[in-house]
Amino acid sequence: MRKLRILMYERPDDAYWNIAVEEAIPRAVSLGISPPTLRFFRNENAVIIGVFQYAEKEVNMEYANENQIQVVRRFTGGGAVFHDMGNINYALSLPFNEFHIPKDLVEYYGFFIKPIVLALKEMGIRDVEKGLLNDIEISGKKVGGSAASIKWDVGFFHGTLLVNTDLEKLSNVLKVPKTKLSDKGVSSVKKRVINIAEIKPEISQEEIVDSIIREYSKHLNVEVMEGELSDKEEKIARVLYEVKYSKKEWNIDRGSPLVFDREVEKALIDIGIL
Repeated sequence: MRKLRILMYERPDDAYWNIAVEEAIPRAVSLGISPPTLRFFRNENAVIIGVFQYAEKEVNMEYANENQIQVVRRFTGGGAVFHDMGNINYALSLPFNEFHIPKDLVEYYGFFIKPIVLALKEMGIRDVEKGLLNDIEISGKKVGGSAASIKWDVGFFHGTLLVNTDLEKLSNVLKVPKTKLSDKGVSSVKKRVINIAEIKPEISQEEIVDSIIREYSKHLNVEVMEGELSDKEEKIARVLYEVKYSKKEWNIDRGSPLVFDREVEKALIDIGIL
């Protein structure tokens, strides 16, 4: 039976490092350095924006600076999300052909989101369902978002679940167009989203993580094993951190992904990874 590494690895006070690790793992999986991996982590105080987004358009930068909220641009598309210790972030990296991942975009998201929905249903949250394309909703309110990539021949999927997030801070730091809110029939971000704790306050983050692991193990027909970040993964992450994720030019100024990827790959060659 195929194995799936479960990686509980985080530096909550450094979102730049956490997101560098998030990219390092699928790169390592593609090189055969690392096994298929499901990682869980948290950030203390951060906004993560999509690769095609402009920070100034998506984030209230004045509020972010006043409240020491780190703004990080990830390597996948999708929208901006707020992270604090009240949410769970997960990331799955699977060799694309080994796991027969659908290539159609809608089916791709459905393939990865289904176990998350089932995990929450298993915990008694009956009204949870997949929303449009990449959202997870409870009674029509967003409880989680996700994004994906098929770079490096790896099926990469990551997302977040609001468990007990500070929704006041979320609504203050994220800029959401009024048209997007009106499409949902709500007047504010806070009315558009929901915490799991509002439905099931007794459920812990650990219980949710365990339920997600069980559902993915069944869905993927894999045996799960706990693991640690390897030395080579840490080296890849260090390159990504130093060349890309610690840079204002990447996070705020929307520097070209192609240019940054070339710099990253050059640095990985220099240290003998590529």
